[in-house]
Amino acid sequence: MIDETLFTENLEYLERHGFLLIKNALDDETVNLWQGILYSLYEKEKDQLENLGQLSSSGLRRNSVGNVACDNLLALEPEKTRELIAPESVAPYLKSVLGKQCQLRSIRAHLNPLNYLQEWHMDFYDYWYQQERSEAAHPIVGLCMNTTFYLTNNPPEQGRLRFLRDFFAMSIPDDIRHHVVYTDDRTDPFQVWCDGQVHVDLHPMAGDAVVFYSHIPHQGAKIREDKPGKTRANIVLHYQQNPMFPGIRFVSNPQFTLDQLGYAGTFPFS
Repeated sequence: MIDETLFTENLEYLERHGFLLIKNALDDETVNLWQGILYSLYEKEKDQLENLGQLSSSGLRRNSVGNVACDNLLALEPEKTRELIAPESVAPYLKSVLGKQCQLRSIRAHLNPLNYLQEWHMDFYDYWYQQERSEAAHPIVGLCMNTTFYLTNNPPEQGRLRFLRDFFAMSIPDDIRHHVVYTDDRTDPFQVWCDGQVHVDLHPMAGDAVVFYSHIPHQGAKIREDKPGKTRANIVLHYQQNPMFPGIRFVSNPQFTLDQLGYAGTFPFS
């Protein structure tokens, strides 16, 4: 059971800053299990990942900033993946903020076998522009949250997850809005602007989780080579407060999750 005093303090922190590090969200057995699953999958299919963006036979994809992602864990490991959907360690925060409207959007595993500096990005690109995008006089304004479970250690000398400090309750400037797209160009105006803001760095260790609002600009990084047999890895679950129409810009597509779990099955608290 979660300590009520700690939960209240953590929830207040999350609501003030937009992100929260939760220690020991997964036990060692679960961490080791998922390390084995993802490392084995990568080793079997890494030769298929030479071309950027090309899917391997199991659905791995490599991008140009050093990330290898897998979006179909629900098909590859259905029972084990379901155990990561709103587990006890993160469920109280999701339920408090999103309530019964909390819907699982997607699940994505990440591996960083080579050099890795993520592009600055927001998972929920259009959070601040929902009325504009919906073209509705009275739009339903939705929230989205992430839970990221870390499978390896990220001490300061090894890796980090970096957030912009002041942009939980404030949008990015309008003049750089159209630059918020995937890019490995570090001179891109949005990338340069984010580099110039005040940052907060988190250093989650294996088994820790980070819960955060999906519209905050953030950036992961692997600062030096991994220890042998401990390739940097994590698993991200995206949640949305209400089903958003297909035209809204988000980093992932919910259709695969809907196909695997069914509509009702994507609501962990209903």
